Amino acid sequence: MADLLSVGRSGLSASKTGIETTGHNLSNVNTEGFSRQRLIQTNNMPTLKNGMVQGSGVRVSGITRFNDIYIDKRLEGAISEHNFNETKASHLEQVEQVFSEINSEGLNTILNRFYNAFRELSNQPENETIRSVVRDSAKIVVKDFKRTRESLNEITASMDTKLVQEIDDVNVMINNIARLNNTITNMEASGDKVSDLKDQRDLLVRNLSESFGTNTYLDTKGQFTVNIIGVGTIISGTTVQELAAGRVGKEDSPYGSDGSVQVFLKERPTVSIGHKMSGGRISSLIKTRSEDIANFKKEIDDIAYEVVQTTNAIHRKGYVNRAIRIGPEGDPIQFDSKGKTTNINFFKAPDERLEAALKIELSDEVKDDISNIITAINPNSPGDNRISLAISKLQHEKIFSEGTKTVEEQYLSSVGRIGVLSGKAKIDAEQSEGIWTQAKSLRERLAGVSIDEETANLMKFQHAYEASAKMLKTADEMFDTVLNLKR
Repeated sequence: MADLLSVGRSGLSASKTGIETTGHNLSNVNTEGFSRQRLIQTNNMPTLKNGMVQGSGVRVSGITRFNDIYIDKRLEGAISEHNFNETKASHLEQVEQVFSEINSEGLNTILNRFYNAFRELSNQPENETIRSVVRDSAKIVVKDFKRTRESLNEITASMDTKLVQEIDDVNVMINNIARLNNTITNMEASGDKVSDLKDQRDLLVRNLSESFGTNTYLDTKGQFTVNIIGVGTIISGTTVQELAAGRVGKEDSPYGSDGSVQVFLKERPTVSIGHKMSGGRISSLIKTRSEDIANFKKEIDDIAYEVVQTTNAIHRKGYVNRAIRIGPEGDPIQFDSKGKTTNINFFKAPDERLEAALKIELSDEVKDDISNIITAINPNSPGDNRISLAISKLQHEKIFSEGTKTVEEQYLSSVGRIGVLSGKAKIDAEQSEGIWTQAKSLRERLAGVSIDEETANLMKFQHAYEASAKMLKTADEMFDTVLNLKR
């Protein structure tokens, strides 16, 4: 009789645990990262009684979670790839808008207007109104070069700020993972259930994968380890290597960029690691900023530099538009009461190509006096238009790419490349989103909670509980019958 009570009690306990597990699944149906859990039960060791082997009931051997390490790794990789492409597409779209000429006049239109103003001046070299138009057109050129370059700087500055924030968030996550490692290890040693804690850790790893590509495994000592792909270990059990962000000089930057934010291991602040990462937002921010946008900055600087140099080279050859006294030896004087009479730059000459688009300015002579806008190659030649005509022809001179492209062609080539890169990044983002959605759906099918399935399980365990309770009641009634026989 005691055996029957024991069998019933074991069934009652197992069914109760099953109901609790199912209820836990249902209550977490909308919990991000939760993996449904399953009751693992097995029969108790049978006993030999009266020469017969009899069952002794059921026991709960554990509660396991639905989890597949390979699906998790696939999902982490998809997350990293999608966040890389999405971040790149977002910032290249901002760059594309800087160069857009759909809703406003872009740099190409403004440069053409500048050269056309010189062409008008060559038709009427003595017209002061047209001279003013030339100067005003040049001011707009200067302003738009600066606008374009400053806009690119603002985008990269914003990316640097995001990098710093990303590093702060990453350090919080890796410390949380290390704390969970410690708790999981201690609880497993005590025989406690840690499925929920492992779900929390896996969710943190997936969130970490948004920042860079990760690889996780248990080392030979059973320590849960997280690697940054291409860099190395940042978490091993309870030991962490935090990241740090800081600005570096040109000589310390792997991309040769000055003053940009780079990523380091906090314990090794002299070795930049950001360029070694693959996937995720951090890698995307660094590579888009230091490769794609840096190239666009260089190209706009090159255009500004060549426009200044070619215009100045021609402008210096002529003489100002005012009466110039001839010296005793028959040569025109080089200076008069207003300053230089020749060898005048139209723009201030930049020292180097770097940041030429930011440094471009009208020369003080042109800015102060429109008579210093030179049209004539000879002094005291009111109708001479050869200088202004030569400058206007620069519009169609092939002065870029080893004499194969005009200013317009070079600019449109850069703009076209921006469009191609931006378009490709958008396509890559859409494709990677599809792969990410597929991987997430695959995990959800395995580990996600199905309300219908759990409801069915709940009814199954409820009926089993009721049956076990009835078994105990029957055993109790049998016991009372035996007692009554002896009274």
